Amino acid sequence: MGLAATALVLALVVTLWPRPVSEAPSPAPAVPERRLPATEARPPAPPAPSPPPPVQPVPASLAASGEALSAALHEERVSLTSSVVIEGIDTDRPWVCAGEAINLSARLGGEPEPGAVYRWVWPVAGSGAELHPGPALQWRAPETAGRYRVRFQVCKDLGGRRVGVLAEREVELDVRRCGEQQAQRNEPLRITVSQRGQGSFAFEALYQGGARITAYAWDFGDGTTSTTSEPRVEHAYPLQGLDAQEIKSFTVRLQARLDRGGPLEATAFALTRGQPPSEPPPVELRVSRWRPLPEGGWRSDVVLRVPEGKSVTWERLERISLHWDGQADTSMRPWREVLQVEEELGQGGFRGYVTVRPSEALPEIKQILDQLYGHDAAGQEVVVSWSPFKREPSPEAPRTVEPPPRK
Repeated sequence: MGLAATALVLALVVTLWPRPVSEAPSPAPAVPERRLPATEARPPAPPAPSPPPPVQPVPASLAASGEALSAALHEERVSLTSSVVIEGIDTDRPWVCAGEAINLSARLGGEPEPGAVYRWVWPVAGSGAELHPGPALQWRAPETAGRYRVRFQVCKDLGGRRVGVLAEREVELDVRRCGEQQAQRNEPLRITVSQRGQGSFAFEALYQGGARITAYAWDFGDGTTSTTSEPRVEHAYPLQGLDAQEIKSFTVRLQARLDRGGPLEATAFALTRGQPPSEPPPVELRVSRWRPLPEGGWRSDVVLRVPEGKSVTWERLERISLHWDGQADTSMRPWREVLQVEEELGQGGFRGYVTVRPSEALPEIKQILDQLYGHDAAGQEVVVSWSPFKREPSPEAPRTVEPPPRK
């Protein structure tokens, strides 16, 4: 199951239009082709570089300490005293099949710390470490069964490479070798999550089984519960007191009561963000519509200008992949790993392009959203967003799985 509710509530702040003619590159002059004699062999084309294999997590027996993880991330770790408490880490299943995904969400308590950063870190092969920001994580299990550890941290940027750790907690994940019938797609009960508005979500139970469900008991993770006779329910979370940079995770638990046999249970997560600032970002962004590349994939050209007297420092780019059934997968990377800058325009402005690989635009993906995060000179968060890929509906498009008719 994708991390559905990671689709954060941020309005797109740009209008997509074709690249202006003045910005189009000049065509290269034609060069006459030299014909080779019949006896002269053409040099073979160099093989296309293969993508590097993904770095695999290491077993729990090789798990690193917090100090070792900081060293692997090239950070200077500083332990700080804080009233922030990590009450627990929830998962959407008790164990995960090798090669499949498990969703994790941290439960926080105590007094919120201004400027705190939430992140997940875990050791990988080669004495390295992997990092993912945010209070929730979709963790891809390695192909090798075993037990693996993932650490959640609440941190503070102290400048340079110094990172202050306010609180941290580790969870051990059970990765099992599964048969075909144990795959996640064959689970008898799952929850899909669709965001409907600012803090408003729709949850739907997908059931595969022969027994009849007599009631659906929902716990929305914010102290409220509901029991319904239908598999679909809507719920709104309060956003008061959240600022635009704060993300809050809610653990949604469902118990489906059957007319015969014990109940079934499923878990999902809903992520909310505080109300964004009402004023538009102090930048001008133009993005061409995505277009196919000859070698596969898609490209969008990006021109971002920062007006005189302003200055923006960009930090990271979040890519949200929306499925046809409303699910969403997210990934966060340093912005220059995704955006290829061709020309610096000053004050944080640039001209460049962003690509979507064929492996990111699978048939089950309806649309991809990119969100670029940064800060202005006053420390205020600046967010701009655009869509580098969108697939139009077709008869072959995957559809939401419907529960079987009741008997």
